[in-house]
Amino acid sequence: MIDCAVYVDGVRRDTDHDPDTLDTTLASLTGNDFLWVGVNDPAHEEMEHIGAALGMHPLAVEDTIGAHQRAKVERYSDHVFISMRSVSYDDDDITTNEVNLCLGANYLLTVRHGGPSLVDARHRAEMATDRLRQGPIAALHAVVDSLVDHYEDVAAELETDVGEVEASVFSPDRTEDSHRIYRLKRETLEFRHAVAPLRDPIGRFAQVAEPSELRPYFRDIADHLQRAVDAIDSIDSLLSNALNAHLAQLSVQQNEDMRKLAAGATLFAVPTAVAGIYGMNFEHMPELTWTYGYPACLAAMGVACVLIYRRFKRSGWL
Repeated sequence: MIDCAVYVDGVRRDTDHDPDTLDTTLASLTGNDFLWVGVNDPAHEEMEHIGAALGMHPLAVEDTIGAHQRAKVERYSDHVFISMRSVSYDDDDITTNEVNLCLGANYLLTVRHGGPSLVDARHRAEMATDRLRQGPIAALHAVVDSLVDHYEDVAAELETDVGEVEASVFSPDRTEDSHRIYRLKRETLEFRHAVAPLRDPIGRFAQVAEPSELRPYFRDIADHLQRAVDAIDSIDSLLSNALNAHLAQLSVQQNEDMRKLAAGATLFAVPTAVAGIYGMNFEHMPELTWTYGYPACLAAMGVACVLIYRRFKRSGWL
């Protein structure tokens, strides 16, 4: 347990970071006052202790312990469990970490398994005391909104890298972009797995969130999620097109190389044929006894090579 505080009339009041006192603290709350507990990488026993104090369903407690949940929103009798992922992007590498949230009538539990801290989201929520007066759902909105906003930031960074790949693919220089394109597609797929499953559950939650004054805020989150999913689809499509274009460029470059090799082989074919004929050591060959036969033969081969070279140059093969 890394942070624990009670919010009375939207104002923070620190309390003991002790799971043994959670049930007592909850019992003392009235109205829209609530408890916000932040936990990072909890041990199994600690999480069971916290879950029992908060009255969480055993399955919700189990889901918060194992950092392998699919992004989802699960409803229980008196609380809602949300599993989502924080996403960070650096050097063509997307890293996701699980964040589980449990929303009760008078508490919010956030369980983070690695990844960036939620301290900034808590501080921003504490600045909006009017909204925190509406209860723990306002704190839930602050955390979810912070994570979803970062999805759009990651999507923008991915789009920038995709633009760099497209510029490299269509540049006149020879490039080897297939490895980077494939890596970006893998990272985009991981990004999709973190974002796409949340779109529909968050949209449904936005329709029934209480108090109703907060529903527009959750609909705004759903809209941001939709934009992030659309951006991911666009990025994936652009990467597929870039890969196809890169493969087409490689095919064109190989054809050009083959033409140059064929043209080069033709340049040497004529002198090789002439030299081969005169190397057969027959006694009766043209110009064998002529003083200028050797230089004349060389000159003829040179002229033939020049004519062939000019022909290939004009046709673009060289």
